[in-house]
This record gives sequence, C-alpha cells and structure tokens, in this order.
Amino acid sequence: MKWFYTQYYSLYIRWIYVYHNRFKNQGRSLRTVLEKSGKTRWLDMGSSGKFTESFHFADLYPRSEAKEELKDRYFQFNATKPISDELLAEMGKFDLIRMQHVFEHFTPEDSRTALENCAKLLNPGGYILISVPDLKIFVERYRHNCLDVAWDFKDWAESRIEKGSPQSFYFSIFSHSVLYQSHLWCYDREGLEYALKRTGLFTEITHISVFDALSNIPFTHNRPWEDVVVMARKA
Repeated sequence: MKWFYTQYYSLYIRWIYVYHNRFKNQGRSLRTVLEKSGKTRWLDMGSSGKFTESFHFADLYPRSEAKEELKDRYFQFNATKPISDELLAEMGKFDLIRMQHVFEHFTPEDSRTALENCAKLLNPGGYILISVPDLKIFVERYRHNCLDVAWDFKDWAESRIEKGSPQSFYFSIFSHSVLYQSHLWCYDREGLEYALKRTGLFTEITHISVFDALSNIPFTHNRPWEDVVVMARKA
C-alpha cells in the first residue's frame, strides 16, 4: 500500500505542475481577474516574506524587523485582537486579503475576530482568500499508513519527531504542528466555509480546487498537494 500511495502521490504532484505550467489558461486566474478589474491593493496576512510581488504585509513582529524591501508595505498587526481605528486608518482598505496556512494557527474564537478584522479592512466587494492544510487529505494518509511517505510533510514532521515514529505521531504533528508555530484547529472544506459563513460578513463563499480556472500556484495554492482553498466576497 505504501508503494502504491507513493507512486500515486508522485504522479499527482507532477500532474498538478504540468497542468498549471503547460495547459492552464492563466488569463482566467484570480490574479488576472483582479488585475483586469482594477482590484490591485492586496494584503498578505501572516505570510510576510514568502511571496512579495504586489502585496502589502501584516504580521506580529515590529516593522524594524521586516525585510528592508518590505518595510514600506509592512504593518505590525495582531489579527486576533480587534483592530484599532488608528491602525485601520494607517492600513487603509484592500481589494484582497490572503491568508496562506495561517488560519489554522488561530483558535476558533480568535479566527472569528480575525475574520471580523478582515471585513473591516476590505473594500466593498473585496475578497478574502484562505488556504489551510486539508484535514481530509491527512486523514486519508493516516488511514493508509502513509504519513511518513509524503516528502513534503515527512521532512517537516521529522523536525520534531523521530523518523519511523508511529503514524499517530505523524498525525499529531499535523494536528499540533512544531513547537514554535502550533496548529490550534483543523479544517476541511466544509469547516472553512462554515467559519466564514457564521460571521455573516461574507457572501459568495467558494471552494477553489487546484484545477479551478481561478487557481494559480502560488497565488491561490502555495501547497497544492495539501491545500484546501476557499474564497469569499465581503457582504
């Protein structure tokens, strides 16, 4: 089973990249759609330094610690605390707020506050894009005894646990993460959509698969082999 899963997983990853690099109509990607409609003020929440092009950034550390090339686009901001009027005025409004593998680091209570802050920071009709590791993918890997096979997750997990640990240890790494960046909640598509819906602040809540016309690596999916991605528009 592990051999089969390894081969299947490898082929799946290769197909994703071949599809995006050769066959996909990038003219319909979310980035292109936003640019063509003039929605070009974007905020990357909690991922500063990873993908810098065209984005402003917000994270916990002070501006003095931001990369030099980002300082004029960086805001120190704790998304789990209600945003002050002063900071709201400083940051301004955005057409897109992106959280890539950030949302799972919030408690469900704090995640609600973070979404309320995002709604305040969005222009009318602006979009929020959230990606998290998909619980269903990791449950399937656990069921098939293959969490120590997927190279992307295996290497990361083994920074905390020993190679060859029981599958339950690998799954616990997914659930809780490494010591300095704890996972505080797990999501699948349904859970992520529910988190957005229950605020009453967003509409047009849409799942974007890696094969969706709007998808783009890494703009929407920065970990396409494990992402679940949901987008919504400010109500």
